Amino acid sequence: MNKEAEKHNTFKSQLSKLRHDLRTPVGHIIGYAEMIEEDLAPNLLKIFSGDLQAIQNAGHKMLALIEDFLGATTASPEEVNVGEAQFQFRMQLNHINGYSEMIFEEATDFDEDDFLSDLEKIADAGRTALRLVDEIPKRLLEKQNKKAPSAKQKERASSSTPKTPIVVSQIGQGGELLVVDDDDANRDLLKRRVKRMGYSARVVSSGEEALKILETDRFDLVLLDYMMPGLSGLETLERMKASSRLRTIPVIMLSASDDIGMMVDCILHGAEDYIFKPFNPILLQARISACLEKVRLRQNISKQFRIFISSPGDVIPERRVAKTVIGRLNEEFFGRAYLIPILWEEEPILASETFQAQIHPPHETEIYVGFLWSRIGSPVPDTILRPDGTRYESGTAFEFEDALAGFKQQGSPEMLLYRKQGAPTLSLEDRDVVLDKLDQIEKLTRYLDRWLIGEDGSYIGAFHMFETEEQLETMLEMHLRKLVEAKLAQDTSVNTDAA
Repeated sequence: MNKEAEKHNTFKSQLSKLRHDLRTPVGHIIGYAEMIEEDLAPNLLKIFSGDLQAIQNAGHKMLALIEDFLGATTASPEEVNVGEAQFQFRMQLNHINGYSEMIFEEATDFDEDDFLSDLEKIADAGRTALRLVDEIPKRLLEKQNKKAPSAKQKERASSSTPKTPIVVSQIGQGGELLVVDDDDANRDLLKRRVKRMGYSARVVSSGEEALKILETDRFDLVLLDYMMPGLSGLETLERMKASSRLRTIPVIMLSASDDIGMMVDCILHGAEDYIFKPFNPILLQARISACLEKVRLRQNISKQFRIFISSPGDVIPERRVAKTVIGRLNEEFFGRAYLIPILWEEEPILASETFQAQIHPPHETEIYVGFLWSRIGSPVPDTILRPDGTRYESGTAFEFEDALAGFKQQGSPEMLLYRKQGAPTLSLEDRDVVLDKLDQIEKLTRYLDRWLIGEDGSYIGAFHMFETEEQLETMLEMHLRKLVEAKLAQDTSVNTDAA
């Protein structure tokens, strides 16, 4: 990357961060003003409604000005009219501070502690925003090796987590939400908002805290801030989706940044939705409700099918195909069936335990899908043995035989086995590599002969052959669809007979 491009990218990053930091306190101002209006008794609302509306209007004008002067289309520092931007921002902040001071002076005559507390929070947010406005030249125009600390970093404070036990609500009749945000005011606003919507809420201030509490307590939904110090929102999301216990918990990401790339990244990593701050209360409620309804359908209406994906560790493309196919079928069967891929690479494998001891047992799934090519896989430690005391040839052998034993004993999982045709590409320059590859092919052939070929040469087990990823994708989708359709039809028949 040349210096000019690097300079441009640095500026765009600084600009995006500044927009994020400015929008955060403005969101607090609007949010607390809205809450005051909703909480005030009619007689007090009649007195203060006009001034509260003026504060909200000034907050919304601030948001529009941030976009006008510091929008994502701004390409260089030269395009930022810093003097005019600061003037316009300060004018709206003066309105906010002026109206909030007037309300505060009058409100002290009334015994309304919550009212006064929220006014103080508006004033604090106004001061934070004013400081950020003063920092605009420093953050955008001066050449610095280090970025100026954000308002969130300066004002971040620790929050205490209630130790009372969670009362778990049923989805569709409320719900238990976890709010994760490093900003005190954001946590407070979100907690109060979701409680008004009829949900219970717990709050934590970091991704680390969130993962810790999620290991012990159940939640129906996580509201997760994208930009946090330490473990970021995206990293927290990734760890949740890598955990077999946590990956089914829906996550809605929250951010004051308008970076579309962030939103796309979050969705690709498993987030259900993404909401920009400051959030619209009606939109927030709609998104939460829709998300929980989707989960309710999965849990209460859908039949779940766990699909164990088995292969040597280097069979990456085939595993990617399996995930793609399962994702597509979940859209097709939405409301009727939900397919859950079981993949070792998404499990939190610990170094202190053997690999096979930590993966989800194949025999505890509904469908087993095995991929083979030229390798049977890596050796299994002698701590993992067959029932007769002999050692498994590899992890792939262990997974296959575990699934087969389950099928023979309990009729599940259903088993699909795929083998890639053609010789693997390899360099002939390294004799040891060639010999190892040939040895693996020979071991795999012997293994398949033992389990799939009878003494007379007839097939006693079946597998599918493919040459390309496209062929595999077509076959796997067709086979899984037929299996799921058959199981759903079987369940319907059983339920009808029982009725």
